[in-house]
Amino acid sequence: MRCSSFEKHPLSYSEYNSIPPSIRVVEANRAIFLVQDMVNELTELESKVNRLNVSLHFLLTLCFIMIGFMTRQLDADEPKPIPIIDTHVHLWDLERPEGIYWISKDNTTLYQNMLPERHQKIARRNGVTGVVVVQAGQSLPDNQWNLDITRHNPELYQGVVGNLSEAIGTEKFKALFLDLCKDPRYVGYRLSGRYQSELSDALFKDLELTVQHRKTVDFLVGGYSLEEVATIAKRLPRLKIMLDHFGGVRLSEKPLDSEWVSQLRKVASYPNVYCKVSALYGRFQNQPAPTDLASYRPILDLAVSCFGEDRLVFGSDWPVTRTTGDYASVLELMTSYLDTRPAGTAEKLFHKNARLFYGLQ
Repeated sequence: MRCSSFEKHPLSYSEYNSIPPSIRVVEANRAIFLVQDMVNELTELESKVNRLNVSLHFLLTLCFIMIGFMTRQLDADEPKPIPIIDTHVHLWDLERPEGIYWISKDNTTLYQNMLPERHQKIARRNGVTGVVVVQAGQSLPDNQWNLDITRHNPELYQGVVGNLSEAIGTEKFKALFLDLCKDPRYVGYRLSGRYQSELSDALFKDLELTVQHRKTVDFLVGGYSLEEVATIAKRLPRLKIMLDHFGGVRLSEKPLDSEWVSQLRKVASYPNVYCKVSALYGRFQNQPAPTDLASYRPILDLAVSCFGEDRLVFGSDWPVTRTTGDYASVLELMTSYLDTRPAGTAEKLFHKNARLFYGLQ
């Protein structure tokens, strides 16, 4: 029989605890293999020796008990995977009435159907436990469509952020919004387009209705400026606001624009404003974007500085990320940054903050 290092040099309890967990896992594996060898050899021995007064069944039972104990100890030493809630996934069907107008037909990477049947496999393969689907356009009927196509798997598709850009501040809003709210997975809506020249009283009335029904608003900065989002956050302190894609930053090899940084810090000063750490690849004007952490550290550090670890959530922006890399590369980039942050930060960004903001079950 082979001998492990534990068998040659027995350790006290305190000495065992002083060994790094990674080393204990390796040694525990070796010990398990040793006991399994013992089981195999004792089984062979029992078949040959039948005149012994002492049955070997007792020894075999003891060995199995040892294997069970060591396996439990190994499981206890291994770090548990952190649940991942991806708060920014788009789904679309090219056959929908309004199609997907913002993607060129000659973009062979993105101009194809992106439906749950395809996305679910990618999510499962990458350990994603929950998803918030964000509507990939401004079509009012597509609010309900996003709820319908994800209804079959509520465990994965835990929330839907629709898009009411065309309806906010108009007579269309109230009836449509209240109808969508009948589905508990409708967690809020996105404002990505601008159909009014100013922040009207009618718009604020609809935002107040949103607060009353405990729904959220995602802003894709562009149609609405950071200054306007700050104005809304100040006037409606109970409205939960999410800035998509770092507040619309555009990245390049140049330093971040100081004026934009100042505007981001201002809007971040309102505690009801959160920031989505999403579309990392998409923030670069030139595609495919870089995939090294150094290229993204300035904006990631700024986001943490402005919002703290309690008002940041993770979002992939799949499938738009496919322009640069696969889903695993996005997670690897995010994880490599979070590994440099204090303990507990990854759990907040990957799932805890998302649950609190969107009210996920």
